[in-house]
Parts: sequence; C-alpha cells; structure tokens
Amino acid sequence: MTCLNPTINEPKHQLMETQTNINPPMKKILIVEDDAKIAAALAIRLEAAGYEVIRAPDGFRGLQLAMRERPDLIIMDIWMPVGIGFSVAERLRSLGLNDIPIIFITASKLNGLRETAAELGGAAFFEKPYDPEKLMEAIAGALVAETVSDSVS
Repeated sequence: MTCLNPTINEPKHQLMETQTNINPPMKKILIVEDDAKIAAALAIRLEAAGYEVIRAPDGFRGLQLAMRERPDLIIMDIWMPVGIGFSVAERLRSLGLNDIPIIFITASKLNGLRETAAELGGAAFFEKPYDPEKLMEAIAGALVAETVSDSVS
C-alpha cells in the first residue's frame, strides 16, 4: 500500500489513484416502498450512512430498476399496488438475479409472511414499525454476506 502522505515530488495522478483505491465503491440499495414518507425517511438514513439509494414507488417500477441498476441490496415492502413484494422477488429470481439480497418489510400482521420471506431467500424480515438500528444492522450484514459469497464464487 502506498503512503497517503504525499511528497512534493509525487505526481498528482499517482496520489489520486492511491486515494481512489482505498475508498471502495458505494453500495447501491433499491428501496421498493409505496409509502413515500417511509421511503424518504429510509433513504435519508441510508444516504447518511454512505449508501447510494434508488427508489421505486411500486413493484413494477422496482422490478424495472432492479433489472437496470443491479443494486447490491433491495429493501422491499410486501403489500404495494402494482406488484406484491413476494411476486417481485419471485420474478427477480426467475430472471437470474438470485445474488441480490432482499430485506422484506411490511405493516401486515398476517400469519406466514415471515416464512414466505424466508422461502424466497429473504435476507431479513421486518414488521412496521421497525427498529431503524436493527434494520441498518441487517443491511450491513446482508451486504457483508453478499461480498463474501461474491469473493468465493
């Protein structure tokens, strides 16, 4: 590793290259949530933590963005207009996007949702209102697991 203490003789481009190498690229997170206030609050928290955030207001748009943007992680509401979260997750899997961890969130208290999320390979499941710190921990954990599986593949 090159020292970050530049000398007068060190070329400027060499210093910039060194700095670029020590800063990993931002992880991209797709929020698929129809409640604009929840999506905005979540986006603010994630951006403050250093993540790049893209948002979709429904399942159909979420599917489009996931295919185009290839996010590192998806936070998906289960009950939305134009595409139930579980259906969107199944479609993503059928398109070969198995490597993107999905964290499911819902306000519903219906039985079996947690189990269905697990069957679809969900990285985590949260009922609203959720503890934001626990969600952030789950996001970090899912991204670490994704990075480890990528390096093993």
